Amino acid sequence: MEYDVVLYPIALLRPSEEVNMAHVEALTKEIVRCQRWTTPIPIEKETGIIMDGNHRYQVAHHLALTYIPCVLLDYTDTRITVYDWQNGRAFSPLRIREQILKQGNIFPYKTTRHLFSPSLPAVNFPLEQLVEKIASNHLNVFKLGIGR
Repeated sequence: MEYDVVLYPIALLRPSEEVNMAHVEALTKEIVRCQRWTTPIPIEKETGIIMDGNHRYQVAHHLALTYIPCVLLDYTDTRITVYDWQNGRAFSPLRIREQILKQGNIFPYKTTRHLFSPSLPAVNFPLEQLVEKIASNHLNVFKLGIGR
């Protein structure tokens, strides 16, 4: 089963973990140098919680992007496994939702590790395409059909 990639409004995303700012700065330089966005961010489709890609989310904010390529998933999807970075044990998706949605807190840097099988697809979006205003009378996601 392949993944669908959509252009998702950055304003609707919810960060899940703190980031290493040195890594954000290095990643920003690399993305600006290439002028392309090549890695989609996997998110929980119901809540917009970022499963993996908090550094890229911060880069998108620094670059004032409007949309980010995302893969919309559900934590019940068998292609996703979540581990604790520290001890390698299974990490409960319910704990993730509780921390972010109910408590309003994000996790410390490197708390969770999400593995995707198969791996997420690569994308190739020019940065200018991610800042354009897409005409719509309501906020929506735009399915691109990548990975089919």
